[in-house]
Amino acid sequence: MNIIDTHVHSSFSFDGENTPREMAEQAARLGLTAMTFTEHIDVDDYRNTYYRQSTLIPVAAVEIPPLKEEYKGRINLGFGAEIGQYLRKPELAESLIKDLKLDFVIGSAHVVPGYKDCYYLDYHKTNPRELLRLYFGEILELAEKGNIDVIGHLTYPLRYITGRDGIVVNLSEYADIIRDICITAAKRGIGLEINTGGIRRQNYGKADPELEYVKMFREAGGEIITIGSDAHRTCDIAANFKEGAEIAKAAGFKRIAYFEKRKPIFIEL
Repeated sequence: MNIIDTHVHSSFSFDGENTPREMAEQAARLGLTAMTFTEHIDVDDYRNTYYRQSTLIPVAAVEIPPLKEEYKGRINLGFGAEIGQYLRKPELAESLIKDLKLDFVIGSAHVVPGYKDCYYLDYHKTNPRELLRLYFGEILELAEKGNIDVIGHLTYPLRYITGRDGIVVNLSEYADIIRDICITAAKRGIGLEINTGGIRRQNYGKADPELEYVKMFREAGGEIITIGSDAHRTCDIAANFKEGAEIAKAAGFKRIAYFEKRKPIFIEL
């Protein structure tokens, strides 16, 4: 089986633990076909001293690309970014995408208007239904306007609403807007990520999104699926890839993708 991981954070992300070389070496040892570094770029907070993104990311752009050549023949490495809150500062997002010469862009939203990052919220005090309504509205607009390659972790808030705080949410309430997201992304040639980070590392215990919504994307005409572990350390690279691949197959996909120079490279499942 060709194993690829298109969502990995190194120490050039504010919450990453291992250097790019350590991540690349582990991926090569595991026999991955491809792996893409997708460092965090939250454009709404790009200059924040805690994240130090405006210092870390330019250095990443210098240090990571040479690894692609060094590891050629062992693994296909890519240099990408997970751009969060793209809609807050689209001009900054566009300039970074261009200047950094990214192979791959994940569009995601960790924060919705009027709230902190979903990670920091207490959902016993915050209304999860209202937050999800705003969140999916944000993702729909991202699908409509973003210069992105895939939508990352489509059901991200559930990691914390359900996985951490134990509040069960009926996503059927949002089926129409999720379908609109899938239709819009498919029409624009944007892919959908199957994020396997929640299966093992978080109490959520599920892929993000689940099979139902990957099927919805396929039925909407979606053609590009990526599988990402959302690893922030070497031991999580390609974690639960098999489960992600099984979801893709069950949804009707026969191949998955990684990206080079913003173009999808397809691999048979």
